[in-house]
Amino acid sequence: MPRTVVICGASSGIGLATALAFARTGAELVLLSRRADAIDEAAQACREAGAAFAVGVAGDVADAEALRALADRTIAETGRLDLWVNMAGVGALGAFEQVPIEVHRRIIETNLIGAMNGCHAALPAMLARGSGVIVNMASLGARVPQAFAAAYTASKWGLAGFTDSLRFEVLARSGVQVCGVYPTVVDTPAVQHAGNYTGRVLERMPPAIAPEVVADAVVELADHPRRAVNLGAEHLMVPAFWMAPEIAGRLSARFTQRALFERGRRGAAPTSGALLQPVPQGRSVSLGHQGVAARRRVRNTALGVAAGVAGVAALAYAARRA
Repeated sequence: MPRTVVICGASSGIGLATALAFARTGAELVLLSRRADAIDEAAQACREAGAAFAVGVAGDVADAEALRALADRTIAETGRLDLWVNMAGVGALGAFEQVPIEVHRRIIETNLIGAMNGCHAALPAMLARGSGVIVNMASLGARVPQAFAAAYTASKWGLAGFTDSLRFEVLARSGVQVCGVYPTVVDTPAVQHAGNYTGRVLERMPPAIAPEVVADAVVELADHPRRAVNLGAEHLMVPAFWMAPEIAGRLSARFTQRALFERGRRGAAPTSGALLQPVPQGRSVSLGHQGVAARRRVRNTALGVAAGVAGVAALAYAARRA
């Protein structure tokens, strides 16, 4: 029997890559996005890729009623709900006080409240069956604070805590699995959707993982669910932050400050991007910037811990010398 998968935020980027990856397995897909025309195009691409069933639904993850209706429609049209993926995500870059508060609020509503709405909609049917998988798309920003993206960091740290809390709760009373995926920079049209309050044209910060790598990890979780999947070499920063947060945090913030405010073309007008309303651009899976080396999946292993410890030692030595 085909697996039934709901993906929220599937009109571009990782969401679209994940939809296409499941389509190639013959899954039944229900896809959500705020952009009605874009999500219809995504559903058509999935049918052409081999999906047993694919339909696009226009809706906003911040609308809890819309997600409950999405879950009801999925069960009515396919008879089951096997996997729910909370993929929708937005962000804005700039000094905190220069980003409008409604933009900060929208980031929290989409990245954190949106995922909570999705889980709340999906769980009743899964708990009734005693099985199912929920995947929440987090970020390295849930492990290491991202300067000049305070609301994004808040949303992803909150999502990481929520994901683990909900995981252990439902495992205590059912066979439902809740999983978190934590990629670093991914080559998607996110830069075309982001809010920008830096005064400069945003550029992708290398290296970037191919969206298909993240999509493959989500497909794997459908068959082999686990608590967390970490993707990208930058996760080697995590042990350094745990062991020396002040040093690592300050160095990271200075690097980000230079990248955002000292590079790129000047004269970019402030914009909320796609946060407050959808934009027509950015419907592809990627922008084609990922490198071959960045395609490899990097997990937190003993090598990562060793690298982190070495990094902390080097930072501590540099601080003492200074």
